[in-house]
Amino acid sequence: MKHRLAAVAVSSVLLAGLVPAQDGVLDVRGIGAEGKPPYAGGKVEFLGLALSDQLVHLGAGEGIPLRLEIRYRVLETAPVLLNSRFGTEYWQLHLYDADTPAAVHTREPIDLSRPGEAVARVEMATPDARYGPPLAKGLAGIRGHRYFLVDRADGEWLDVVHPPPFFSRPEHARELVFTLADLRTFRVEIAAIESTWQPGGILRVRVQVRDADGDTFAVVGAGTTVTAGEENIPLRTQVDGLGFPTGWVSGALPEGREIPARVTVRSAVRAMTPEGPVVREVSREFARGEGMRTPGDLVQAAAGIDLPRGADGLVRETRALWVNPRAFLTREGVEGVVERAAAAGLNVIVPDIFLRSMLVARSERFPMHADVEEGLDPLAHMIAKAHAAGIEVHPWFCVMYRDPAFHAHFPGVGVVDREGKTVPNPADVHRPEYRDFVVGLMADMARTYAVDGIHLDYIRAMEPCYCPKCREEFAERFGKPLAEATAEEWTAWQREAVGDIVRRTAAEVRRVRPDAIVSAAVFANLESGARQGQDPEGWVAKGWLDLVIPMDYKMDTLGVRATEKQFLAMLERKEALVSGLCLYARSGTAVSPRPAELVRDQIQTVRGLGIHGYCLFEFSYLDDPIRRLLGGEINAEKAVPYFRGPDAGR
Repeated sequence: MKHRLAAVAVSSVLLAGLVPAQDGVLDVRGIGAEGKPPYAGGKVEFLGLALSDQLVHLGAGEGIPLRLEIRYRVLETAPVLLNSRFGTEYWQLHLYDADTPAAVHTREPIDLSRPGEAVARVEMATPDARYGPPLAKGLAGIRGHRYFLVDRADGEWLDVVHPPPFFSRPEHARELVFTLADLRTFRVEIAAIESTWQPGGILRVRVQVRDADGDTFAVVGAGTTVTAGEENIPLRTQVDGLGFPTGWVSGALPEGREIPARVTVRSAVRAMTPEGPVVREVSREFARGEGMRTPGDLVQAAAGIDLPRGADGLVRETRALWVNPRAFLTREGVEGVVERAAAAGLNVIVPDIFLRSMLVARSERFPMHADVEEGLDPLAHMIAKAHAAGIEVHPWFCVMYRDPAFHAHFPGVGVVDREGKTVPNPADVHRPEYRDFVVGLMADMARTYAVDGIHLDYIRAMEPCYCPKCREEFAERFGKPLAEATAEEWTAWQREAVGDIVRRTAAEVRRVRPDAIVSAAVFANLESGARQGQDPEGWVAKGWLDLVIPMDYKMDTLGVRATEKQFLAMLERKEALVSGLCLYARSGTAVSPRPAELVRDQIQTVRGLGIHGYCLFEFSYLDDPIRRLLGGEINAEKAVPYFRGPDAGR
């Protein structure tokens, strides 16, 4: 798993008391960008975000007059400013009408030199063509933030820092929506109303702008109210199951009283035009019954996600959890993992039993880790407890991720760099003796234990090897020195060796346990994975893998959606895709559980794409808010893994 070294090893005994850091607090600790010394100093808490305008002029210039306010509190002072003025330091936008991501830079002066509360104001946003298309007219919205630039007061940049999870809160995505249009001249109008016209029923209104080109676009987020008799009903931006604005503002009719014969809709739309800010107030009367709709027509799309079911009526969805090895070294730890997974409504546990030089199971090929509780077989105990709770167990192997302690046990299979130095961690995938060892170990686990599947991680070359054997073998295979290999030749060569492990593991595991599921965690970036020998499309097409799980750990839900759509388009067997989603967030250099609402949004997003399962990374960050949300809402209805159904295929 890409970020495992940053993961916090928290035992299941302590998880009940795990309290996530405040998701708006940023302890400013940089990453050492472009070789600079990592910056450290200052702490700030972000309190709120607000847009001044619902309409923003899009002209022929390079930027847009986007008036954005960031409210913050400086907790520890430092002589620096945070902003997003260039590079990978940008606001993530989504152009909803085009359904495409975009990026803009701003100069928000988040000043850490003075303690206490303050407001940083943005007046202009500049798009960046490197990270998205040009801005286009229609609905757009802020969907999160990339790095912050750490600047000195004189404008010299010092470093970049990860923003806190605050900027990815789903409520910000729902509220920070605006309409881009040519506002040299424009007219705002209340275009339509729809309602059940029943007490307590849904009512929604479409407000729109007609711009200088005569184009019309929806306007949301304005101060829109409906007056029904003595009641004034505020309307809010309506969103679908993906958090996309539908183009309507909605509310509920008053309970327990008759709806009057006529209602009045009023809206005050704030606009930033080429001449400056203006407010346009409009109103319109509607007769009761206009735009009549049934309640079902007006339910948001999120409530309409239909999960597949079997003939017995049970939901069929794979709900898996990666578990770090430190969590189940004791009986109490094993039982805590199973208990929390069951409480979260999960049906597959993926315990990491082979990482670096750490084996948490019994084998004649490699010793069990010394920290395992005396007399305990962690994998056997987990299988017994999980099966009793109706949960499958798919042991997880970090296939190529070894360390110096392993190399001392199994010498001669380390990776060597161009300078002839041994790289600390990976094993050389081109060494047949190592491939024999790791395939044999995984097959032994399937033979010895009642596993339900085998999961391959770090199933990639990790680092290029220039040892004498690799140089000799490459030259024989391609007729040229390894140092002259093209990117295509590296990819082909790595794929042969990595694919050999996948093919043989699948064959050996299924020979001893025909119903076992073979799965693999792969890079969400297909190009990066290919360079290290990954071929998820080919592995699935050849029948070697039952499931492919992209490690899609982005905070930005729409970024997750884009990646999963790419995998869906690539895979002929769509049911082979399970989305690998993340439970942790970075802020500066700190790592903590994500806001539960963000986890909900990403699970609902992949469900909305028709993907039949997800796997969560990882157990250490399954805190109480996330567990309660999963067990009480997202997974409130029991499910069996999708791959156990008659039409799941192999």
